[in-house]
Amino acid sequence: MRLALFGATGKAGGAILEQAHAAGYKIHALARSSGKLDRDGESLAVITGDVRDLAAAERVVEGADAVVSAIGGTNPANPAVLQQGTAAILTAMNRHGVRRLIVIQGFHLPVPADPHNLGRPMMGAVLRVWNRHLSADSYRMAAVLTGSDLDWTLIRMPRLTPGLPDEDYRVGELALGPWSTVTTGQVAHFTLSCLATGSFVRQAPMIAGARRAGHKDPAETFARRLTPARRPTTNGSRRLAAASRLMRCGCPRPPTDPDHNRKEPPCTYALPP
Repeated sequence: MRLALFGATGKAGGAILEQAHAAGYKIHALARSSGKLDRDGESLAVITGDVRDLAAAERVVEGADAVVSAIGGTNPANPAVLQQGTAAILTAMNRHGVRRLIVIQGFHLPVPADPHNLGRPMMGAVLRVWNRHLSADSYRMAAVLTGSDLDWTLIRMPRLTPGLPDEDYRVGELALGPWSTVTTGQVAHFTLSCLATGSFVRQAPMIAGARRAGHKDPAETFARRLTPARRPTTNGSRRLAAASRLMRCGCPRPPTDPDHNRKEPPCTYALPP
């Protein structure tokens, strides 16, 4: 497979480059400086340029079977690198007829099917404080990506840690938080797996390291401690609630009538014994 790789000098991109090279992929990688990727040869061609430059993006994408983008580096001087770089990649792909694209980003980006745990909003708040430009740029990038008609996959990951490739990770709609981690090797393994199998097209799966036995979501545990315990319901309150339901069900007999269940058709609600 011929692979166009953006962000090859980053943590995730570097791991993807290593695994793709070991798997025999022919790779065209973009780097701002040729010295950042000191390997070159038949299986790896390094193109120097900026991802926001459409001409550079086209040189990388031309002749590729698939594209992987692990770009980052948003800062106050370049507050729209993710959005503009992704837009350039999409345009280059459309011009050269390349359909498959995988983008690596953080799990702070929301998807409607995500679980409603506290971890993702917490991470979003942390990210806005730490780098508000990155947070805003990543949201704009996601909008550009999901608005495309290409066969894209948005892999959303938590904090990256160094690690070798393995299959001991989880993917899907996960309840993650600032405490969650995944290794660079696991992200690379999942990325190449999506390319090989064609899975998760037009989806945004999360990835994280395998959960330890007995592990609980810290945010959910904290939320349960803040939630006051419900008072036990007495038998009298249960009878009153049942009587209230009976009054609304239209039964002609009063709720206290022992024969109210013999109504035709039988009343749906019965008083507890």
